Amino acid sequence: MPTLYTVCYPDVSRQASSFMESFRREHDLPYRDVVAAHFTLVFGCKTIPVPEYSNHISAVASQWQSVHFSCRYAMLGADDFDDSAYVFLVPDEGYSGISLLHDRLYTGILGPLLRLEVPFIPHITIGTLKDRAATKALCDELNRDGVRIEGILRTLTVGVLEDGKLNTLSSHPLSAA
Repeated sequence: MPTLYTVCYPDVSRQASSFMESFRREHDLPYRDVVAAHFTLVFGCKTIPVPEYSNHISAVASQWQSVHFSCRYAMLGADDFDDSAYVFLVPDEGYSGISLLHDRLYTGILGPLLRLEVPFIPHITIGTLKDRAATKALCDELNRDGVRIEGILRTLTVGVLEDGKLNTLSSHPLSAA
C-alpha cells in the first residue's frame, strides 16, 4: 500500500507565501521540492487502503470548520532519528484548532496509528539543516525580526509520496460553518 499523508496547505498572503518559499529555497534543501509549505496532520500511513483513508478524512473535514492561524514564533525542532534540526513556524493563534483537528483525524480507522511517544506540535517547517546550533540561530533571527505568517486552513489534502514528491490524491474542504 502507498504511504499516505494528510496536510493542510495554508491560504496566506502573497507576501507570506513568497517569504516562506524564499526561506525554504535557502534553508530547506531536503524538502523544498518535495512539498509546498504546509501543516502535516496525518503522518505516513501505510496500513489503510486509499478509499477507506480518504473517506475518513472527508468525513472529518465535512464536520470541521476552517482554522484561522497566526504564526509569530520560530521554534527549533529536532528528532532522535538523526542529527537534523528544523525551523518550525508555530501558531500562537489557531494552535488549539489545528491540534484538535489532528486529534479528530486520529480517531476511527486512524486511532491505532497515533504515535503517543511524539507530541504533536502544529507547525510549518521552513528549514531543515544538519547543524542544530545554526538552526537555532535562524530561529532566533526570525524571532528577533518579528516573523508573522497569518492565514487560514480551508482544505485537507490527502497525498502520496511518489518519485520524491507529495502528489495530491484528493482534497477535502473544511466546513465553512
